[in-house]
Amino acid sequence: MMIHKIRYFESKQLSEGVYLQDVVNDFLSQKGDSIIAVLPVLDNALLVHYKE
Repeated sequence: MMIHKIRYFESKQLSEGVYLQDVVNDFLSQKGDSIIAVLPVLDNALLVHYKE
């Protein structure tokens, strides 16, 4: 049974010089085909829906 999970990414929580898109891309590459959707939240955050 696969569980639907949500991961929240926010650029304000990142170190200087680290980009939100790079962090999210790394996460997406680790999860592969289990990704359901990537949704923007406000100007500086993303929600990633995936199954695990």
